[in-house]
Amino acid sequence: MSETKTIYVVWTNTDLTEGRGHQVPIAYADSVATAARLAKNRGVMGSDADCRRFEAVKHGGHWCAPVSIEPPSEDDKLRDEANARKAAALAKARQLGLTDDDLEALQAKGYRTK
Repeated sequence: MSETKTIYVVWTNTDLTEGRGHQVPIAYADSVATAARLAKNRGVMGSDADCRRFEAVKHGGHWCAPVSIEPPSEDDKLRDEANARKAAALAKARQLGLTDDDLEALQAKGYRTK
């Protein structure tokens, strides 16, 4: 059985000018009064942010509550793919017997012949 406790999450909008973004958590509190204080003037156009009750769960010694996970941009996806291809190529090279010194020599800039 997991341990749980009631906390209060302060939510605001990613677009503080018009409120056309999406809601994200910005603070976590053990009491309503603390959440209200943390929400003061943190909403759209300086209004108070929204406070909501939440049942947090203890997992691995840490209290777990809502988070806002940023999705990758198209550029991030391309970089992740390039990094995965590079890691696979390095693993393959090591399987074929190349050492870290060999790989470093291949990446070094310097005199090159054609």
